[in-house]
Amino acid sequence: MSFLSHAGYAGPREVQYLFIDGAQLASTLEEVGQEWFDCPIELDYARVRGEHTKVFYYDCLPAKKSTESEAQHTQRREDKLRFFNELRDLQGWHVSEGIARHRRKERQEQKEVDILIAVDMLTHTHRRNMHRLTFLTGDQDFAPLVEAVVREGMYVQLWFPLGHTSQDLKHFADDARPLDAEFLLGMATEHFQRHHALPTRQKEVHERPPNAQPLEQAWAGTAKVGTLWLEQQGGHVATGSTPMQTGRFLTVRHREADKVKKMFARDFAQLEWRPAVTS
Repeated sequence: MSFLSHAGYAGPREVQYLFIDGAQLASTLEEVGQEWFDCPIELDYARVRGEHTKVFYYDCLPAKKSTESEAQHTQRREDKLRFFNELRDLQGWHVSEGIARHRRKERQEQKEVDILIAVDMLTHTHRRNMHRLTFLTGDQDFAPLVEAVVREGMYVQLWFPLGHTSQDLKHFADDARPLDAEFLLGMATEHFQRHHALPTRQKEVHERPPNAQPLEQAWAGTAKVGTLWLEQQGGHVATGSTPMQTGRFLTVRHREADKVKKMFARDFAQLEWRPAVTS
Protein backbone atom coordinates (compact mmCIF):
# COMPACT_ATOMS: atom_id res chain seq x y z
CA MET A 1 0.00 0.00 0.00
CA SER A 2 1.51 3.33 -1.02
CA PHE A 3 2.38 6.13 1.38
CA LEU A 4 0.56 8.69 -0.76
CA SER A 5 -2.76 6.88 -0.44
CA HIS A 6 -2.49 7.14 3.36
CA ALA A 7 -1.28 10.74 3.37
CA GLY A 8 -4.21 12.02 1.30
CA TYR A 9 -1.97 14.10 -0.94
CA ALA A 10 -3.95 17.02 -2.37
CA GLY A 11 -1.40 18.58 -4.70
CA PRO A 12 1.21 21.28 -4.11
CA ARG A 13 0.62 23.79 -1.34
CA GLU A 14 -0.01 27.36 -2.42
CA VAL A 15 3.02 29.49 -1.64
CA GLN A 16 2.38 32.96 -0.23
CA TYR A 17 5.07 35.45 0.87
CA LEU A 18 4.59 38.33 3.30
CA PHE A 19 6.59 41.56 2.80
CA ILE A 20 6.60 43.96 5.77
CA ASP A 21 7.57 47.62 5.83
CA GLY A 22 8.91 47.50 9.40
CA ALA A 23 8.73 51.24 10.09
CA GLN A 24 5.09 51.26 8.97
CA LEU A 25 4.21 48.32 11.20
CA ALA A 26 5.90 49.86 14.24
CA SER A 27 4.11 53.20 13.84
CA THR A 28 0.77 51.45 13.31
CA LEU A 29 1.19 49.33 16.46
CA GLU A 30 1.93 52.52 18.38
CA GLU A 31 -0.94 54.56 16.94
CA VAL A 32 -3.68 51.92 17.08
CA GLY A 33 -2.47 50.68 20.46
CA GLN A 34 -2.57 54.15 22.00
CA GLU A 35 -6.01 54.80 20.51
CA TRP A 36 -7.64 51.65 21.91
CA PHE A 37 -5.45 50.33 24.73
CA ASP A 38 -3.30 53.29 25.87
CA CYS A 39 -0.12 51.37 24.99
CA PRO A 40 1.52 49.91 21.86
CA ILE A 41 0.20 46.52 20.72
CA GLU A 42 2.58 43.61 21.43
CA LEU A 43 2.60 41.20 18.50
CA ASP A 44 3.23 37.48 18.48
CA TYR A 45 5.27 37.41 15.28
CA ALA A 46 4.66 33.72 14.73
CA ARG A 47 0.97 34.63 14.47
CA VAL A 48 1.84 37.43 12.05
CA ARG A 49 3.34 34.86 9.69
CA GLY A 50 0.15 32.80 9.79
CA GLU A 51 -0.18 30.72 6.62
CA HIS A 52 2.60 32.55 4.77
CA THR A 53 5.50 30.39 3.66
CA LYS A 54 8.09 33.12 4.15
CA VAL A 55 8.17 36.59 5.72
CA PHE A 56 10.51 39.35 4.55
CA TYR A 57 10.87 42.19 7.06
CA TYR A 58 12.55 45.48 6.08
CA ASP A 59 13.78 48.12 8.50
CA CYS A 60 16.94 49.92 9.54
CA LEU A 61 18.91 50.44 12.73
CA PRO A 62 18.18 53.85 14.29
CA ALA A 63 20.31 56.84 13.38
CA LYS A 64 21.74 59.02 16.12
CA LYS A 65 19.63 61.96 17.23
CA SER A 66 21.31 65.28 17.91
CA THR A 67 19.69 65.30 21.36
CA GLU A 68 21.00 61.93 22.56
CA SER A 69 24.36 60.78 23.85
CA GLU A 70 26.51 58.11 22.27
CA ALA A 71 25.55 55.73 25.07
CA GLN A 72 21.83 56.31 24.49
CA HIS A 73 22.20 55.79 20.76
CA THR A 74 24.25 52.64 21.27
CA GLN A 75 21.55 51.24 23.56
CA ARG A 76 18.81 51.97 21.03
CA ARG A 77 20.82 50.27 18.28
CA GLU A 78 21.47 47.24 20.44
CA ASP A 79 17.78 46.96 21.34
CA LYS A 80 16.75 47.16 17.68
CA LEU A 81 19.41 44.67 16.59
CA ARG A 82 18.25 42.27 19.31
CA PHE A 83 14.71 42.58 17.94
CA PHE A 84 15.93 41.89 14.38
CA ASN A 85 17.78 38.79 15.53
CA GLU A 86 14.72 37.54 17.41
CA LEU A 87 12.77 37.78 14.14
CA ARG A 88 15.57 36.00 12.28
CA ASP A 89 15.32 33.13 14.76
CA LEU A 90 11.66 32.56 13.81
CA GLN A 91 10.88 29.93 11.20
CA GLY A 92 10.47 31.44 7.74
CA TRP A 93 11.48 34.99 8.76
CA HIS A 94 14.14 37.06 6.97
CA VAL A 95 15.24 40.58 7.94
CA SER A 96 16.88 43.06 5.56
CA GLU A 97 18.45 46.26 6.89
CA GLY A 98 18.73 49.57 5.14
CA ILE A 99 20.56 52.72 6.23
CA ALA A 100 19.02 55.37 8.46
CA ARG A 101 19.90 59.00 9.04
CA HIS A 102 18.24 61.88 10.86
CA ARG A 103 17.29 65.05 9.11
CA ARG A 104 15.61 68.25 10.25
CA LYS A 105 13.20 68.05 13.20
CA GLU A 106 14.73 64.71 14.19
CA ARG A 107 12.74 62.86 11.54
CA GLN A 108 14.43 59.60 10.65
CA GLU A 109 14.84 58.93 6.95
CA GLN A 110 15.30 55.37 5.71
CA LYS A 111 17.64 54.81 2.81
CA GLU A 112 17.78 51.67 0.67
CA VAL A 113 14.74 50.04 2.34
CA ASP A 114 12.38 50.93 -0.50
CA ILE A 115 14.88 49.60 -3.04
CA LEU A 116 15.36 46.35 -1.10
CA ILE A 117 11.60 45.78 -1.00
CA ALA A 118 11.19 46.52 -4.72
CA VAL A 119 14.08 44.28 -5.79
CA ASP A 120 12.95 41.33 -3.67
CA MET A 121 9.28 41.60 -4.61
CA LEU A 122 9.98 41.91 -8.33
CA THR A 123 12.56 39.11 -8.25
CA HIS A 124 10.27 36.63 -6.50
CA THR A 125 7.42 37.61 -8.82
CA HIS A 126 9.51 37.21 -11.98
CA ARG A 127 10.87 33.83 -10.85
CA ARG A 128 7.38 32.64 -9.86
CA ASN A 129 8.62 31.63 -6.43
CA MET A 130 5.16 32.35 -4.98
CA HIS A 131 1.53 32.12 -6.01
CA ARG A 132 0.48 35.29 -4.19
CA LEU A 133 1.93 37.92 -1.88
CA THR A 134 0.87 40.07 1.03
CA PHE A 135 2.39 43.53 1.42
CA LEU A 136 2.17 45.51 4.68
CA THR A 137 2.64 49.19 3.97
CA GLY A 138 0.80 52.49 3.61
CA ASP A 139 3.47 54.31 1.61
CA GLN A 140 2.11 55.86 -1.57
CA ASP A 141 5.59 55.57 -3.12
CA PHE A 142 4.98 51.81 -3.43
CA ALA A 143 1.93 52.27 -5.68
CA PRO A 144 3.93 51.83 -8.94
CA LEU A 145 5.57 48.70 -7.50
CA VAL A 146 2.23 47.15 -6.56
CA GLU A 147 0.80 48.03 -9.98
CA ALA A 148 3.80 46.46 -11.75
CA VAL A 149 3.63 43.24 -9.72
CA VAL A 150 -0.10 42.90 -10.34
CA ARG A 151 0.45 43.39 -14.07
CA GLU A 152 2.98 40.54 -13.94
CA GLY A 153 0.10 38.31 -12.91
CA MET A 154 0.78 38.16 -9.16
CA TYR A 155 -2.15 38.31 -6.75
CA VAL A 156 -1.42 41.04 -4.18
CA GLN A 157 -3.14 41.56 -0.85
CA LEU A 158 -2.38 44.87 0.87
CA TRP A 159 -2.37 45.29 4.65
CA PHE A 160 -2.65 49.04 5.18
CA PRO A 161 -2.97 51.50 8.10
CA LEU A 162 -6.30 53.29 8.35
CA GLY A 163 -6.15 56.99 7.57
CA HIS A 164 -2.61 56.86 6.15
CA THR A 165 -3.03 55.14 2.79
CA SER A 166 -3.95 56.56 -0.60
CA GLN A 167 -6.79 55.18 -2.69
CA ASP A 168 -4.32 54.53 -5.55
CA LEU A 169 -2.27 52.14 -3.44
CA LYS A 170 -5.39 50.27 -2.30
CA HIS A 171 -6.89 50.13 -5.77
CA PHE A 172 -3.73 48.76 -7.42
CA ALA A 173 -3.80 45.76 -5.05
CA ASP A 174 -6.16 42.85 -5.69
CA ASP A 175 -7.38 42.94 -2.10
CA ALA A 176 -6.87 45.44 0.71
CA ARG A 177 -7.19 44.70 4.44
CA PRO A 178 -7.02 47.52 7.02
CA LEU A 179 -4.71 47.15 10.00
CA ASP A 180 -7.51 47.93 12.43
CA ALA A 181 -7.64 47.13 16.13
CA GLU A 182 -9.47 43.80 15.68
CA PHE A 183 -7.01 42.52 13.10
CA LEU A 184 -3.93 43.52 15.10
CA LEU A 185 -5.34 42.23 18.38
CA GLY A 186 -5.84 38.85 16.71
CA MET A 187 -2.06 38.70 16.09
CA ALA A 188 -1.11 39.99 19.55
CA THR A 189 0.60 37.96 22.24
CA GLU A 190 -1.55 35.91 24.59
CA HIS A 191 -0.45 38.12 27.48
CA PHE A 192 -1.59 41.26 25.64
CA GLN A 193 -4.90 39.68 24.65
CA ARG A 194 -5.62 38.64 28.24
CA HIS A 195 -5.14 42.17 29.54
CA HIS A 196 -6.74 44.15 26.72
CA ALA A 197 -10.16 43.76 25.18
CA LEU A 198 -12.07 45.59 22.49
CA PRO A 199 -15.78 46.34 22.74
CA THR A 200 -17.95 43.48 21.54
CA ARG A 201 -20.08 44.12 18.47
CA GLN A 202 -23.31 42.30 17.69
CA LYS A 203 -25.69 42.89 14.83
CA GLU A 204 -29.02 42.23 16.50
CA VAL A 205 -32.42 43.71 17.17
CA HIS A 206 -31.77 46.13 19.98
CA GLU A 207 -33.85 46.66 23.04
CA ARG A 208 -33.35 48.81 26.10
CA PRO A 209 -30.92 46.94 28.37
CA PRO A 210 -32.68 45.88 31.59
CA ASN A 211 -32.24 48.29 34.50
CA ALA A 212 -29.96 50.52 32.43
CA GLN A 213 -29.74 54.29 32.60
CA PRO A 214 -29.55 56.32 29.35
CA LEU A 215 -26.50 58.59 29.27
CA GLU A 216 -26.15 59.95 25.73
CA GLN A 217 -27.85 59.77 22.36
CA ALA A 218 -26.13 59.35 19.00
CA TRP A 219 -27.27 61.60 16.16
CA ALA A 220 -26.40 61.32 12.47
CA GLY A 221 -27.55 64.64 11.08
CA THR A 222 -31.18 65.08 12.11
CA ALA A 223 -31.79 61.41 12.89
CA LYS A 224 -31.26 59.80 16.28
CA VAL A 225 -29.53 56.48 15.58
CA GLY A 226 -28.52 55.17 18.98
CA THR A 227 -28.29 55.45 22.74
CA LEU A 228 -25.45 54.95 25.21
CA TRP A 229 -26.54 53.20 28.41
CA LEU A 230 -24.98 52.65 31.83
CA GLU A 231 -25.74 49.17 33.13
CA GLN A 232 -26.18 48.29 36.79
CA GLN A 233 -22.93 46.33 36.95
CA GLY A 234 -20.99 49.36 35.76
CA GLY A 235 -20.54 48.44 32.11
CA HIS A 236 -21.66 50.48 29.12
CA VAL A 237 -23.67 49.48 26.08
CA ALA A 238 -24.65 51.40 22.97
CA THR A 239 -27.65 50.27 20.97
CA GLY A 240 -28.95 51.62 17.70
CA SER A 241 -29.65 51.10 14.02
CA THR A 242 -26.93 50.46 11.44
CA PRO A 243 -26.82 52.74 8.40
CA MET A 244 -28.15 51.49 5.08
CA GLN A 245 -29.44 48.27 6.63
CA THR A 246 -33.15 48.63 7.25
CA GLY A 247 -34.31 46.54 10.16
CA ARG A 248 -30.78 45.76 11.36
CA PHE A 249 -29.39 46.96 14.64
CA LEU A 250 -26.04 47.26 16.37
CA THR A 251 -25.14 46.55 20.00
CA VAL A 252 -21.71 47.45 21.38
CA ARG A 253 -20.56 46.56 24.91
CA HIS A 254 -17.50 47.44 27.01
CA ARG A 255 -16.80 48.70 30.52
CA GLU A 256 -15.37 51.99 29.23
CA ALA A 257 -17.87 54.41 27.73
CA ASP A 258 -15.40 56.14 25.39
CA LYS A 259 -14.46 52.85 23.76
CA VAL A 260 -18.12 51.90 23.31
CA LYS A 261 -18.83 55.23 21.64
CA LYS A 262 -15.77 54.99 19.42
CA MET A 263 -16.65 51.47 18.23
CA PHE A 264 -20.31 52.38 17.65
CA ALA A 265 -19.32 55.47 15.64
CA ARG A 266 -17.24 53.43 13.17
CA ASP A 267 -20.42 52.43 11.31
CA PHE A 268 -21.31 56.06 10.59
CA ALA A 269 -19.69 58.69 8.41
CA GLN A 270 -20.56 61.42 10.93
CA LEU A 271 -21.91 61.03 14.44
CA GLU A 272 -22.62 63.44 17.27
CA TRP A 273 -23.23 62.41 20.87
CA ARG A 274 -25.68 64.49 22.92
CA PRO A 275 -26.92 64.16 26.49
CA ALA A 276 -29.85 61.78 26.75
CA VAL A 277 -33.29 63.35 27.11
CA THR A 278 -35.22 61.67 29.90
CA SER A 279 -38.87 62.20 30.69
